[in-house]
Amino acid sequence: MKKISIYGSGQIGLAAMSNVLFTKTKGQAEVIMYSPRNSKRVEGAYMDLLDANSLNGYKSGWEFKATGDASDIKDSDIVFLCAGDSPTPEEYEQGWKNGVDDRMLQAQKNISILKSFCNDVRKYAPNAYVFVVSNPVDMMTEMARQELPDHKVYGMGCYLDTARFKREFFDVLKNDGWQGKYEDIYQAWIIGHHCGTMFLHEESLNFQGKDSYFKEELRTLIDKALTRTRNRGLEITKVNEQAATKKLNNGAYYAPALMVVKVMTAFVNQEDALLLPLNRYIVEGDGIEALLGYQAQLLCSIKDGGVSPYFVKIEGLDADNLNASVKTYEQSKQTFFSAYEVK
Repeated sequence: MKKISIYGSGQIGLAAMSNVLFTKTKGQAEVIMYSPRNSKRVEGAYMDLLDANSLNGYKSGWEFKATGDASDIKDSDIVFLCAGDSPTPEEYEQGWKNGVDDRMLQAQKNISILKSFCNDVRKYAPNAYVFVVSNPVDMMTEMARQELPDHKVYGMGCYLDTARFKREFFDVLKNDGWQGKYEDIYQAWIIGHHCGTMFLHEESLNFQGKDSYFKEELRTLIDKALTRTRNRGLEITKVNEQAATKKLNNGAYYAPALMVVKVMTAFVNQEDALLLPLNRYIVEGDGIEALLGYQAQLLCSIKDGGVSPYFVKIEGLDADNLNASVKTYEQSKQTFFSAYEVK
């Protein structure tokens, strides 16, 4: 039986647990829900979910355990970093006045959490695949690679952006008079970095009736959907901040939780490969020689308990966009590392 650990069992961890149990997710695994401060809240939620499953006449093969003891993640096959803190609205406002990017403000909050996470993984689960969900995900992933076996560390973010883009693109197409259904958008991958430089891998875009659109018209529709996609996370955060009672995570968590569940089930079930964008090294098969060794969110395949690059053609506009995304990320990273003496 596979052993999976979710480190930082806040809203994303709870939503992932409920999704696995309520949707009767196939497979079985031991899932450790680690939270140094809120393990009892997670334990209570699991008890409640077991009762709910009993009402549905269902017994899951997924066994969850809430814990505040980091040693319980020992010998995990995969570990998700979902822990993180978010700046307050006041801190955001002050940061904007000082010209500090939102993602950099999050990085300031989450560096100590990341270092604690890496120490625990190195001590108890050194052979685990590590998936970073906490923001800013690309920078957190790169920092984790400096602390852990770098070939086993991946960052998740553009998978969520891909889902958001597909939904936004569907709406844009429908408003333009398109007659297709949601499932008629066959493929549309968002890659690059999980921030404002994310972009659509246009070589992969495939939907019913694509050939009937002029190039310029399609470009306008893509740009409109991509702009909405880039703004979606902040849009959700701003709405949640208007709530009378705020949750621990004021941003999105249902969609990131489902993203985590899909990776979990791909590791557990020996079926077709799961394709998704993950932060990884750019390698020779990507065809971008000038960017070899840099890091970005590109397609990967999860199958048979492992992760490997999945190569698609990156040329023309896609290559230009990837170059721009990497350049912007590197500049932002160096500014942050210099300011906070991060090695």
